[in-house]
Order: sequence, then C-alpha cells, then structure tokens
Amino acid sequence: MNIKKIYSCLVLSVLINIFFTTFSWAGLRIDKPKVRLNIAPASYDSGEVKVENTGGEVLSVKVYLEDWVYAQQDGGKTFAPKGTNALSCSDWITFYPADFTLAANDSRIVRYTVKVPKDARGGHYSVMFFETGGEDIETPNEEGTTVRIKVLNRLGALFYIEPEGTIKKAAELKNLGLIHKLNDLIVSADLVNSGNTDITAGGTFNIIDKEGFVYARGAFDEVYTLPGDKAALRSVAASTSLKPGTYDILITLDFQNGGTLVHESQFDISADGAISLSAVQAQ
Repeated sequence: MNIKKIYSCLVLSVLINIFFTTFSWAGLRIDKPKVRLNIAPASYDSGEVKVENTGGEVLSVKVYLEDWVYAQQDGGKTFAPKGTNALSCSDWITFYPADFTLAANDSRIVRYTVKVPKDARGGHYSVMFFETGGEDIETPNEEGTTVRIKVLNRLGALFYIEPEGTIKKAAELKNLGLIHKLNDLIVSADLVNSGNTDITAGGTFNIIDKEGFVYARGAFDEVYTLPGDKAALRSVAASTSLKPGTYDILITLDFQNGGTLVHESQFDISADGAISLSAVQAQ
C-alpha cells in the first residue's frame, strides 16, 4: 500500500472541497468565509460565524483550527496543524462550541475571541474549519490494489489578524521582461511581498511613447501573497505594432484592502524588433 499516494489523494480531495465550495458544501453553509481583524497588541476582539444546515438530513459538525499558506499565487492554499507556520495565529483564537448537531434547515452560532499577544507584529493567519462526516472513496494505488480512503466534507473561514500599529504593506516589482513576438507584446514580472502582511494585487500596464500616446495596454490577473512570497505576473497585449523607438511601460498594481504600486521603465525597440530595457523608476 502506497501511503504517500493515499495521502495525496486525500489532500487533493479536501482542497477541491475548500476551493470550490467556499460558502456551502454538502448542505453546510457559513456566512463568513473570511474574517479580517485589526486588533491592538495585548488586546482582543470577538465575533461569530453562523453555520446553517441547508439540506434535509441531520448533520454532526466538528469545529477546529488549522494554519494555512498560499500554495500557488493564484490563491490556492495548503493547510497544516495549528501552530505549524511562523505566521500562525491559531493559538490566539478560542471558540465555542467545538462540536454540535444541526437538524435540517437549522442553524447555530459559533462564537470566537482573538487575543493578540503584546509582542505580536505583522499579519498572522489561521482557518476555522467546519467539518461534517466524510464519504468513503475507493481508489487504486500504484500497485493496482484498490484502497478505501475517507474524504472530508469541510468549509473554512479564513482568519487574517493584523496587530494594530505594526502593519507594513510593501511590495517590489522585479525581473521585468518584455517580448515583442509577431504582433503580440508579452509583459512579465515578479511581485515580491516585502512587507509584513498579506497582499492581493492586480492591475494594468500601458505602453506610452514620448508624446504620451498609448500604443498598447493590458491587464494582470490578481495574485495572492503572504510576507516574503513572490508571485509571477504575465499579460499579453495582442495585435500591437510597435515601431523602432523609445517607449515607457507604466505598470499600476492596486492592492486589495488599500495601497498601490506604480512602476515605470523605459525601453528601446531596435530596427530588428529587439527590446532593451533601460532606466527604471518605481514608487
């Protein structure tokens, strides 16, 4: 029996449940998929999550905390036991009740309190899972033997806790690349989270000549980062005909929950279409 294979299947199934059923799963619904709190160090705040059974069967619900980080910068996450990650706030959170039963079309309030340590700095993260009994799935392992695993049915409320007065939201744009291929202009760069809290960012770029005429523009999909993360940005401006000359590329990224990064670089296009980057400015 290949334990690694079984574990991978289980984790994948759990992640699919989480990502595609944020508000509701298997008759279970929660009203707060995200909880973001700004709390002074050595202080606390409280709140509640409403849990509903929208199905026709009785559900037994178990509540517990885990840590999470971004697995991919498109927002995908991985989970770990509470207290595992350096940016965990799972040990700051208490809640009640930890398990209960919901009749059909019934609801229950889970109350939580977040106590921030006096020396806490920067963003910290946790997830409160609401789990109902899973289902058994048969799957073949690498040896061809059929094994049975249990897939968890669970929803997660993500906690983002920011100790008041300690937050530094900052990011840098690095490794800017421009490729002029046929009539397409391909723009790539790395967004590096250099602050101490999470940043979700998306935005646009414009290609401008010396007279201020916009020759091309494009948009970047949103990327998700925790402190220290690097996310790849890529965009394509199709049907773009740039003649030899000097241009500016102006990249504007807007941060969810406030903040902006503006980056400007100058580049030259030679007679053979080659691009060379020159001066770089950012603010």
